Amino acid sequence: MQAAATPTETPFGLCRLIGQIRAEIVFGIEQALIEEGVELNFSQFLALKRLGEDGPMAPGELARVLNYNPGALTRLLDKLEQLGYLQRVPDPNDRRSLRLELTASGRAVHTRMIACGNAASERAFAKISRNERVQLHGLLVRVLNHLRDEHERLAGS
Repeated sequence: MQAAATPTETPFGLCRLIGQIRAEIVFGIEQALIEEGVELNFSQFLALKRLGEDGPMAPGELARVLNYNPGALTRLLDKLEQLGYLQRVPDPNDRRSLRLELTASGRAVHTRMIACGNAASERAFAKISRNERVQLHGLLVRVLNHLRDEHERLAGS
């Protein structure tokens, strides 16, 4: 049994808490996938989720949105292709490029895995009210927007 997180007022302590929450949510989603008989790890889940939501895209686009290095992404894509969940198809606008798209099996597993993710998320937030969720969402969006503004500022320097 793990020790309970200790509250702290330091920004780094909040970062640590957010990291711990993320790890628990990842664990919950992976457990829900196992219970549903869907053999995916969280990285594979995220790749299929993005392709299912955003549609076909180039491998480089997927690497950017997942914040993945291209070599690691290639191995992940190879595994998903082996499982029959995605295929690499020629880009209709550029014959030299490939696009990633879900197969029929990929779309079917996408539906099942999203249900697993939703159930795990509901369990994660079961102890806070709708109003608290809205408040938490607003605070986290403010933090995210600030970080993105800082990244843009630094990139422009």
